[in-house]
Amino acid sequence: MAQITDQGITGRSLNEYLGDLKEKTLAIDPEWNIDADSPDGQRIGIEAEMLANLDEAVVAAYRSKDPDSATGEALRDIGKISGVPIRDATYSIAPVTLSGQSGSAIPAGSQIRSRIDNTLWLTTASIVIGISQTGTGFATCSTPGRILASPGELTIIGTPIGGWSSVTNGEAAPGENAESDEDFRIRRTNAVSRAGSNMRDNMEANIASVTGVTDVKVLENSSDSPFDIDGVPYTGIAVIVNGGSDADIGLAMYQKHNPGTPMLPRYSAKTDTWIDAPGANGVKVDVVSPVTGNKAVMTFQRVTGLPIFVALSVQKEGDLPSDIEDQIKAAIVADSTRSLFNGETTTGFNKGGYDIGEKVVPGRLYTPVNKILGKYGDSYVTSLTIGLSAGAQGLTPIQPTIAQIATFDADNIAVTVIP
Repeated sequence: MAQITDQGITGRSLNEYLGDLKEKTLAIDPEWNIDADSPDGQRIGIEAEMLANLDEAVVAAYRSKDPDSATGEALRDIGKISGVPIRDATYSIAPVTLSGQSGSAIPAGSQIRSRIDNTLWLTTASIVIGISQTGTGFATCSTPGRILASPGELTIIGTPIGGWSSVTNGEAAPGENAESDEDFRIRRTNAVSRAGSNMRDNMEANIASVTGVTDVKVLENSSDSPFDIDGVPYTGIAVIVNGGSDADIGLAMYQKHNPGTPMLPRYSAKTDTWIDAPGANGVKVDVVSPVTGNKAVMTFQRVTGLPIFVALSVQKEGDLPSDIEDQIKAAIVADSTRSLFNGETTTGFNKGGYDIGEKVVPGRLYTPVNKILGKYGDSYVTSLTIGLSAGAQGLTPIQPTIAQIATFDADNIAVTVIP
């Protein structure tokens, strides 16, 4: 049976149970017929499978309480215990303008469809068409997640109503996809570090808890050099953030900032000037303490994406689906955004996407490619290169700056299938 020890949990395999049952049966009578096609042999096989399945269930139950291996609802429960609930998907919402007969009332929940992708949108409240023969309101997409709708795309009336003749829309505010298990693990780890006494750790955790923040990195210069290799000043820090509002990030920094610690890029509150050139990424936030009213200036850097171009060739062995190129491209993009292994307990792979400033090496891209190819037989990769453009490809790793994050787009990935 499965055992829980100070080293964790261990279970036995089907073959181990099968061998053990056969050995104990023959110990009773060495002449006992336990061939696989005999009645007793089949009974032993059934019992071994039952015991192995029971062990698997016990191991799964044990691991469902480990934040590093739990998935789905079990991970949600861990989040509740930690006081860090997992983020559900939100819905896109678009401003809409309805036209028709004056005085016509279009009830809440009336259907509008996109002429581009046929997604269904529902009016959020009753809209009355005024004397100008138009009425304005909002419509929410019925599909959760990041659904886009550019101006003029929501033009199909899904619920015919007397007096309503046409509809159009402004730019939709996209919703957010449900938080993946991997994203939640990272955010939970950050959240439980917020109460720590180390400024670097708890500042990073505090910023990560800001609404809208998806990535954060805090670097420090602990050397004796006036500036380290990343340009961080002596005893100073550099905060790099992706997402969130400037004001919220500034306050989160202030709450965990040790007085006297310089921030890159440095700013002088006395002279009201930048000491270091902020460039396109530098941000200055004037903060007022909500507790004491003290004023401070926080500075950080915004992340910019570094587009990575990929070119790979696949030798076809057996059958491959007609959309294999699109599947491979989607897998590479999913791997970069931490969603390739979402919901899976597979181990031995880097599931964390690409962090701010993280180096991109060609070899890592074999994982998402082989995950797709492995479903269709023996096809294999013959070459895989990366670069900063489609025309400059190679095997040299790409190192983003401290304020860059590698991004992958299907349009920047070239897949060639060799017959």
